[in-house]
Amino acid sequence: MTLRMTCSIDRGNFHLKIDLTAQDGEVLAIIGPNGAGKTTTLMLVAGLLACSRGQIIHDGLVFDDAAEGVFVQPENRHVGIVFQDGALFAHLSALQNVAFGLRARGTKKREALATAAIMLDSFDMGSYGAHLPHQLSGGQRQRIALARTLVTAPAILLLDEPTAALDTDGRDETRGLLSHVFTSFSGPVLLVSHQTEEINAMATTIARIDVQRDANVVATLTN
Repeated sequence: MTLRMTCSIDRGNFHLKIDLTAQDGEVLAIIGPNGAGKTTTLMLVAGLLACSRGQIIHDGLVFDDAAEGVFVQPENRHVGIVFQDGALFAHLSALQNVAFGLRARGTKKREALATAAIMLDSFDMGSYGAHLPHQLSGGQRQRIALARTLVTAPAILLLDEPTAALDTDGRDETRGLLSHVFTSFSGPVLLVSHQTEEINAMATTIARIDVQRDANVVATLTN
C-alpha cells in the first residue's frame, strides 16, 4: 500500500508544498530546519490539519481532497501518531492510557483493558500498568505512548521527534524499541527527527524540506 501526498497548506505567510510517497515497510525520515513544516506534514496525514490544495491518498482511500471537499476525520484514517512528549493522559494509569484508543473506538472496557495488558507485556511494561505517567521515566512514558498507538493496529505510523525529550539512556532505550517495532510494522512510517544518528540507524528513505524565505516562507518537501 502507498501513502501519496501531493498537497499544500497555507498558514499566514507560511506555505508548505508537499510531493511525497511512502510505501509499506518504508521508514521515511523527514528532515529540515526548525519551523519548516515537518510536524505540519505529520498532522496533515493524521487529519489534525487539512490541505489548502491537493490530495492525500492511502491505499486508494482519499484522506483529503481540497478541490472535492473530501476530508476523512482522524478517527477514520487508521493513523497512529506519537508526539515528542508522548502526550499521555496525566490522570490515567499506564494501562488506562494504552486502553484509551480502543475505548474511543467502541471496544468494551473489559476487553480493552485485557488487550492493553497484553500490549504492555509485549513492551516489558506489564508490571507498571497501575503507574501514573509522572511515576515513570521518560523512556517508559514513550513505551506507553507507543503501546497506546500500536494497540489500535494503525495502517500508518507517525513519529514526531520520539527521542528528543529523553536523556541519553532513555534515547538509547527508545531507539532500540523503535527498531524492534519497525521489523514487525507492515505499513509506512514517517519519522521526524533532528538526530543524525537516529536517522542513519532507522530510516530507509530520507525526504528533505527546502525553505525559501522572502516576504513569505515557502517550504517544499519532496522525496
